[in-house]
Amino acid sequence: VCFASLSFKGEPEAAVIPMRVANFPSCLAGYRAEFERLASDMDIVLNVGPKKPERLFMVGNGHVATTPLTGAHSVLLENAQPLDLGHNINLKFYLRDTAFTLAMSVLHLKKGQVDLYHVGESCVTIKETIFTSLDTTSVIGHDVVIHNPTKTKQTVTVKTGIDTHLEDIQNIKVSGKTGVVYSDLVHSINGEAHVAAAASVLSHKTIDIDGYKDGNVKLFVSLASSKLPDVGERSEKLKDVCKIVKEQLINLDQTQVVQDHASHWKDIRKSGLRLQPLQDHLMAKPLEVNLTMYYLLSMYKPPATIPQSSTTNCFKGSPSSHSPVLWTQVKSLEAAYARLSSWKTVLATGGCSEFSTSSRIMFYQALLRSFTGLIETIHGLELALNPHSMEGTSPSGVFEFQEILINISVAVNTPQHTGYVKIWKDPAYNDATLYACDQICASEIASVPNNGREIHSPSIPQTLQLLLFILLLRKNSLSLLGSSYKNITD
Repeated sequence: VCFASLSFKGEPEAAVIPMRVANFPSCLAGYRAEFERLASDMDIVLNVGPKKPERLFMVGNGHVATTPLTGAHSVLLENAQPLDLGHNINLKFYLRDTAFTLAMSVLHLKKGQVDLYHVGESCVTIKETIFTSLDTTSVIGHDVVIHNPTKTKQTVTVKTGIDTHLEDIQNIKVSGKTGVVYSDLVHSINGEAHVAAAASVLSHKTIDIDGYKDGNVKLFVSLASSKLPDVGERSEKLKDVCKIVKEQLINLDQTQVVQDHASHWKDIRKSGLRLQPLQDHLMAKPLEVNLTMYYLLSMYKPPATIPQSSTTNCFKGSPSSHSPVLWTQVKSLEAAYARLSSWKTVLATGGCSEFSTSSRIMFYQALLRSFTGLIETIHGLELALNPHSMEGTSPSGVFEFQEILINISVAVNTPQHTGYVKIWKDPAYNDATLYACDQICASEIASVPNNGREIHSPSIPQTLQLLLFILLLRKNSLSLLGSSYKNITD
């Protein structure tokens, strides 16, 4: 069974009032309405100016990670434990020898990227997008768009800001451009020594942008590390990792990396959960849930060989939506790694070991099942929620159940102090026979008509109770795919 999407909205539904961002940069005023709306919907996190943000701004794919506001790059070791290379690889921009100012940073929770907005003289602006493909395991990309709003040509100088304590620097040629390989020092984690290296290639060192035009610059950074059994092998191991990072850049298809990044995060959000601002609730705060999901997906490292996963036992624990400690703020890569470790323990306890050691999508499915208490049985599908703890919320989703598309919506503790579950079939499956009942089928089991069937709950349960049971007179395997995310994605 796979979630397609499950969104939690305020009850009754009302238009979300966009948040107002103080000190919004005047040169970026064209972004204001969009960003305030996205921030209100908790799809992005905004940080205005160069100040240190309250949240962790990071990009990762389970193999490598970067914190763009510091420029720190890390190799993620086994189980995603971060190995900081000990130096920063970031871009600095200059217009007529005057440095651009970092005016705004945006963490996109649904796109898996961080956008940095730099502002220079005459409102020449730079949008720097930092991302990493979920396929290309050890490369981080910086895609830079420079906008010239003036009528005259502008020349922008681009420099790679790198700490000077690096031990060895070698030049390489990548697609006609000069790249640089940096060997780093020996690192120790948990008593184990590691050597690491990075390589980068910059597409332009200076670029001319005509009046009212845009220019483009790209930086790609390749990372690698190796465990060091003996300090005496340090020199040879450094040569090995330097060779790896160099070959990764030489063989890199830059266009494919960009496409893979966009398509994989699109697939993730199609199969996921999204929390909108809630009214009054007792569970974890929506933004913390969205952020935690993002960090876990960015730190998760799928196995080299994806095993076949059984869905029978996942999830048999108490819904994690009632455990706010699992959704508290994460402020560093080390904290994100610790949270991932905690979650793997929770999922294993809940019977989701096979999910949590499989593909990234299946790992996500385990998180979602734990959040809602969704349980698959040999007879059907159970959706268990605690209405008392979810006061003022309404979850809804579109699922594929035994090859039939189903819409499910749940409202609890509405203004009339009632709750209901409504289920209806996609019109394309009118010929299919589907049955549903509530409260463990205490009421009559009835077929679901084509125009839907609303199941009312006469009272509001005070403890975790089963709200919905769906069954079909076939024994096909279950899968949940759907399209309700279409109204909230690009």
